[in-house]
Amino acid sequence: MSLSGQLSIRLDCQDQVVRSAQVVLQRPVVAISQLLVGLSPVALLERIPLLFALCAGAQQVAAVRALEQAVNWQAAPEVELARSRLTELELIRESLVRLVQDWPLPLPLASLKALLQRCQQGINELQPWLGFRVQPMLHDPQPLHRCMTELQARWPEVEACAQGDWLSPHPALSSQHPQQPLPDVLDLLGLTALLPNLRLGQMEAEINGQPRTTGPAAAAQAGVSLGEQLVQRVQALMRRAAQAVAGLNHPPTIACIPGLEAGEGVGRVKTARGCLLQRVQVQGQQVRQWQMIAPTDWNFHPQGVLTRQLSGLVLPTDPAEAEALVRALVLSIDPCVDFVLHWESSHA
Repeated sequence: MSLSGQLSIRLDCQDQVVRSAQVVLQRPVVAISQLLVGLSPVALLERIPLLFALCAGAQQVAAVRALEQAVNWQAAPEVELARSRLTELELIRESLVRLVQDWPLPLPLASLKALLQRCQQGINELQPWLGFRVQPMLHDPQPLHRCMTELQARWPEVEACAQGDWLSPHPALSSQHPQQPLPDVLDLLGLTALLPNLRLGQMEAEINGQPRTTGPAAAAQAGVSLGEQLVQRVQALMRRAAQAVAGLNHPPTIACIPGLEAGEGVGRVKTARGCLLQRVQVQGQQVRQWQMIAPTDWNFHPQGVLTRQLSGLVLPTDPAEAEALVRALVLSIDPCVDFVLHWESSHA
């Protein structure tokens, strides 16, 4: 298993009906923690991008926010603005890749490359602001301004591609309804309630024993078909990316979690998939504890939204169509790791 982890989905089917679904996310968070605990804050920040290939910028920002909070350091507004812009640019980049690769949005390859290039150029310009306790610095604002302006100017191409029927509801899901209520949405109050468990070393992505959803996965509305919920999730991904593009000059701020103890810090970032959280404890010049809960941990909880929506699902008789249907559901919730489907079928 890679450091990014793997998602295993096991379906027990009888006469084309999913009788039970087992969702297991394997992620070596303990092994990653062992690579980070004992380091200085500066050394931890240097190692983070080596461990996380996907959303590396968000991981760095979450880490530096947690570390600075733990040592009671308040980043200057210019620094936080730069970090927020970086995470928004990364969100736009990740959203575009998902929309084109998984659904696919009919965006011409040349346009996609140009948009991704602008995002990456902007991210590169903002990298110096990710340092631990970094001070505002003199820099040429023109390259970043040019990247953001060009990105905003090209975004109507994306909007135009989304006007067609590329995202019509999956026909096999048109009459399906969730068998169980969807999990509640993750909020700041819920994250505060999570702190006691994290301090005890418990990293389950749940609040009071219950799963939550975050990001575009939380956009699905109860009382509509699963096909319509799938469309709602992908539209939410598109909508959030569009908001990020339009708001690059004034990206949303991230509120601090109240109730932290001395030496404790929690950093949050709103990624394309939802809430990324890192928690640290710092004593002296060393990191004594490091923890992470990512959007995939929330959205693919064993009793989470996917398990609830797969249970009772009526599958097409054709095996290829059945697998395509389940994959569409999984992709609409958007895991940040590879996933494998396991099928067990029987007849009454």
